[in-house]
Amino acid sequence: MSHSLPRLSGNRIHRRGSALTLLLLLAAVLQVSAGVGLAYVAGFSSVRAALGDFHWEWLPVLVGALGVSFAGYYYAYEGIFTVAGGPTVPSAQLRTAVTAGFGGFLAHGGGELDRYALEGAGADPREAKTRVSGLGGLEHGILALGGTVMAIVVLAQGTDKPPLDFTLPWAVIPVPGFLVAFWLAERYRDRFRGGTGWRGSVGNFLESIHLIRVMFASPRRYGLALAGMALFWAADAFAAWAALAAFGFRMNVASMYVGFATGMVFSRRLGPLGGAGILALCLPLTLWVSGAPFAAAIVGIFVYRVLALWLPMPASLALLPELRRMGEERLPQVEGKAEPSREPGLRRDV
Repeated sequence: MSHSLPRLSGNRIHRRGSALTLLLLLAAVLQVSAGVGLAYVAGFSSVRAALGDFHWEWLPVLVGALGVSFAGYYYAYEGIFTVAGGPTVPSAQLRTAVTAGFGGFLAHGGGELDRYALEGAGADPREAKTRVSGLGGLEHGILALGGTVMAIVVLAQGTDKPPLDFTLPWAVIPVPGFLVAFWLAERYRDRFRGGTGWRGSVGNFLESIHLIRVMFASPRRYGLALAGMALFWAADAFAAWAALAAFGFRMNVASMYVGFATGMVFSRRLGPLGGAGILALCLPLTLWVSGAPFAAAIVGIFVYRVLALWLPMPASLALLPELRRMGEERLPQVEGKAEPSREPGLRRDV
């Protein structure tokens, strides 16, 4: 028997056109407000001078980098959904969910759209929530590991930009943090599995860390997903680098990535309204501290954020009818595909 999916609280998939229009306007206002506010701080004359040094040939490079980041994200998205015997999401449905959520506007805090896709593929709500948490952890984990590598490069170069309070935490913390998180997940996840209230939340969190550990422990099986997430962040950071180059500043790559990772307080999938306004406010500041001219960082990141948020928007909105159809019926799963774990809906690798 098929079961209709519940309408997820706050899900923008079911919003009316007028409500979506208001949210789009709000996102635009936040973007412009962040840009104008920083321009006021930097001085409008400095920003005008940066705008006058525009090199249009970098725009296709920026757009191409965003396209490459989408390809990487698709494979990472697929990997976290299928690791440890996860539900099989049909390719067409997976492409729809990734395309609609890539810009972040419909993602609604990084969970609603993804849980919708997973539950439509037959996952129970607990498993869907766990895998969505795993996707968010994989996003920030790969970003952090890249920050470790680039921070070590900056330290080896002996430059003073970014400063030590940027580079040292990136160089020292992520790898031990990964190892401690993996140890805690394997030691305590059985204790919290199936709990309710805060114990259930802790159990889901530990189970999501376990999924990431499985991926790292089986690189031959899940290497494409890990490489996909690394490609996503590398291409996304390069898009930001190309945006600065479009306004006359070619930043040191390692310094750029450290500043980019520091300012990426959340990915656009996790941020409200795809990070509209917030990332356009944070990234120029961290890149400036990392060595970019303030005016070039403001206008470059403004262009990067506008394209990252608004280029995927037509496709996201065009896919709304398909997204709504996705939730009408759960898809049956093939039994015997993986050995079930002690918690229904979550499976273990054999």
